[in-house]
Amino acid sequence: MIVIDMKYYKGLLNDLKFTELERLLAEKSFSEMEDILYQLAYDPTTEEVNLLVYAFLQTLLYKGESASIHFSISRLMGTILNHVYNAEMLGLFHGLRAAELEPENVDILEYLLYYNHIPERLLQDTHAIIFARKVISERPDSKAALLTLTKDRGRT
Repeated sequence: MIVIDMKYYKGLLNDLKFTELERLLAEKSFSEMEDILYQLAYDPTTEEVNLLVYAFLQTLLYKGESASIHFSISRLMGTILNHVYNAEMLGLFHGLRAAELEPENVDILEYLLYYNHIPERLLQDTHAIIFARKVISERPDSKAALLTLTKDRGRT
C-alpha cells in the first residue's frame, strides 16, 4: 500500500486537480476521505482555512447527489469551519438536504440538532423537536435529542 503525504493531497487541491484528487480518495474508505479533507480544510497549528475543500465536495455532488456528501459538507461547514462567516448556514443547508435525501437516517437527524443548540439557533425549535422525536424513537439515550426535548422552549 502506498502512503500519500498530506502535502501531495494539498497540492492537488490547491492546483484544482480535482479529478486526480478524487481518484486517489476513491481508494480510501469514506471516513478516511473525510478525515483527509477535513485536515486539508483547516490546519489548527497555522489556522489556515482552505475553502477549496468545499469546492471539491461540491464537484462530487455535481457528479451524483448523495446524503453522505451533503452530510459531510454539513459537518465540515458546521463544526470545522464554523468560524468562517456564514459557514454554519451552509452547513445547515447541506444537513437539511441530507435529511431530505435520507429522512430515516438517525445520524443525520441527531447531528442536525447541533444547529438548534448553538447560540445562533439556526435550526428552528419546531424542526428540532420533530428531529429529536425521531431520534429518540431509535436512540432513547441520545443526549442531543433529550436536551432538545427537555430544554426551555420559551427562550428568546
